[in-house]
Amino acid sequence: MFEHSIKVPRQYKIAANIYKKVSTEGGSVKTLLYDNKLRHFRTNVLYALITETIKHAVDIEKIFDSTGILKSEPRLDPWIAKVLTTELLFGKKYLPGKSKPEQTILLYKEKFEKFTAQHQGIFNEEVVRRPRYVRINTNLLTTSDAIRAFQDEGYKFIRCTSGSYNDYLNQIRNLDQYDFTQDYHVKYVFVFAPGTKLHEHELYLENKIILQDKATALAVHLLAPPQGSVVLDMCAAPGMKTTQLAAFMRNDGKIYAIERNENRYKTLCDFIERTGTKCVNAIHRDTLEIKKGEYDDVEYILLDPSCSGSGMELCVHNYIDDTRLTKLTSLQEKFLKHAMNSFPNAKRIVYSTCSLFSEENERVVTNAVKTSRSKWRVQHVNELLKEEWNNFGSSMYGSIGARCLYARPNADLTTGFFLAVLDRDVKDMEKQIKNGGKANDDEKHEKQNLKSCDITEVCDNNMFKKTKKKKRKENENNELVEAVFDDCSDVHNSITITNTEDYKQDELFNKKKKKKNKKHDTDKDSELISDINAFMAEKVIPANTNDYKEVTAVKKKNKKRKHIESCEVDDENVMNKTRPKNENIFHNINTESEAVIDKSYEEEGESFKSGKHKKKSKLTKSKEP
Repeated sequence: MFEHSIKVPRQYKIAANIYKKVSTEGGSVKTLLYDNKLRHFRTNVLYALITETIKHAVDIEKIFDSTGILKSEPRLDPWIAKVLTTELLFGKKYLPGKSKPEQTILLYKEKFEKFTAQHQGIFNEEVVRRPRYVRINTNLLTTSDAIRAFQDEGYKFIRCTSGSYNDYLNQIRNLDQYDFTQDYHVKYVFVFAPGTKLHEHELYLENKIILQDKATALAVHLLAPPQGSVVLDMCAAPGMKTTQLAAFMRNDGKIYAIERNENRYKTLCDFIERTGTKCVNAIHRDTLEIKKGEYDDVEYILLDPSCSGSGMELCVHNYIDDTRLTKLTSLQEKFLKHAMNSFPNAKRIVYSTCSLFSEENERVVTNAVKTSRSKWRVQHVNELLKEEWNNFGSSMYGSIGARCLYARPNADLTTGFFLAVLDRDVKDMEKQIKNGGKANDDEKHEKQNLKSCDITEVCDNNMFKKTKKKKRKENENNELVEAVFDDCSDVHNSITITNTEDYKQDELFNKKKKKKNKKHDTDKDSELISDINAFMAEKVIPANTNDYKEVTAVKKKNKKRKHIESCEVDDENVMNKTRPKNENIFHNINTESEAVIDKSYEEEGESFKSGKHKKKSKLTKSKEP
C-alpha cells in the first residue's frame, strides 16, 4: 500500500475489501453489505461498483497481465487497483481523487484503452446484461396497483407473451429503457430493462417493492404452501424468501423463521416489521438443534443453506478451496437430512443454493435421499413448471440429478441458482398419519412398558441383591470353614507335634553337632588313610596281620557310613522328617584301640538295618538335658 498524505476515497477501500472477501472466502455481496459499519453509506452505490468489478474481473486480469502494472508497481494494492480500473474503464470513466493509487492508475490509462480497443469483441461477448427484477410486496401493494403506479411515472407496461419460455427470454432481452413486464412463471415479479435504477424509488423506500431476483423467487413459487399451512424457513435471514412466503400465503398461516447469527437475526426481525409481515415467528436458534417433537406441525420446509455463492455474480467464483467446499457440502447434507427426518408431518421440502457447483447441489440431494430414514421422492421440476424450462441437473447423478433445476446467468438471464423439490412418499405419509393418530396410545403403551420395565428392573435388582446376599453368606461360610479348617489343622499339627516338640529341638541341636562331628570324623579318617598310604608306599608288611585287616575294615565302614548318610538325606526330602542320628557314633571313639572302633561301626550298621537305632535315639534324647 502507498503511504501518502492524500488517502484513497473510502468507498473504493470498502468496495475493495468486500470484493476481496467475496473472491477469496466466498459469500454474497449483499450479505457483506449488511454490516452495521456501512449503515451511513449508500449501499446501492457500493453494490453497483462491486458487481461491476466482479463482472469485469477476467477482463481486468488480462489488462494487468498485458501492461504489467502489478509487476512494475509492487506497492500498489491489487484489489484497490481492480476497483479503480473498473471505475475508470466501465464506470464513471474518471477518478475524482488525487491519491497515489489513483494517479498510478491514470498513468496507465492509455495502455488500458489500447488493449480494450484491440480486444473489443472479446469484451462484448463476455459481458451479459441481466434485466432488473422487482418483487411486489403483496402484503402492502397489489400487482394491479403496482402496474398503475409505474405507468403514472412514465413506464410502459408490456404484457407477458403467451408463447413459450424461449419467446419470453427474447422478449425481456429486447426491453427498452422504460419498458417493464410480468415474469413468465412468477406473476408478482416484474421485469425491467437492464440498468433500471430503483434504489431511490418511493415504492422501494416504503418496502412495497423488493429488489429480488427471479431465480430466488422460484423457490417459494415451487414450494407453494397453501393458506393456513405451517412453514419452516430453516435459514431465514435476511428475510427475502420469508416475507415472500408470507405474501404467498396472504399472511394466513404460520411461518417459523430460524436464524442462528445474532446480527442477521436482527436484520431479519427488522425486515419482517418493515414489510408488514404478520404470520412469521422469528426464532434466534440453530436449526440443527431442533429435535423431533418440537415443531411437529410443520408441513412445508424451505432450506436455503450457506453455500459458496458461485452463482451470485457472473464468473466470480470459478475457483474455490477444496477444503472449504467439502465443509460446505457436509453442512448442507446435515441440514437436508435434518429436514427430512425431524419433522414427521412435512409434505414438501425445497432445497436451494446460489451455487453452480454440483457438489453442493445434486450430490447433496442424492446422498440425503439415499440415506434418509423417511422415504422422499425428488419431483421433476420441469413438470411443475409445465415443461417451460431449459436447464436441469446433471444426469451423472441419475434420475435424481436430472429432476433438479438450474438457473444459468447467460441462458436464463438470472443469477446462478439451483433448486430441488422433494415430496414425501404417499405410503410413508399414510404411515406417518396413522402413527400420528395412534400417538397417544403409543405414548400410553410406552409409559406402561416403561413402568413394567422399571418393575422388572426392580425385581431383577431385588433378585440380584438376594443372590448377592446368598453368595456373600456362602463365601462367608466357606471362609469360616476354611478358617476353622486352618485352625483345626493348626490344632492337629500342634497335637501331633506336642509330643515331638522336644524332639525337634533335639533334632536341631543334633544337626549342629553332626556338622562338627563330620569334620572331626573326616579328619580322623584322613589321618588313618594317610598312614595306610604311607605304609603301602614304604612296602613294609606289618608284623601283625591283624593290623592290616583292621585298616581295610575301616575303609569298608567309611563307605557304609556314607551310604547311611545319603539314605538319611533321601528320607528327609521324601518324608519331610529327619531321622535321629546317633550322636555318639563318633563321640566315644577311642583312638588308642582301633578294634573298639571297628566293633562300634559294626554295631551301628546292624542297628540302622534293623531300625533299632530309633529306640536308642529316643532313649538318648530323653536322657539329654
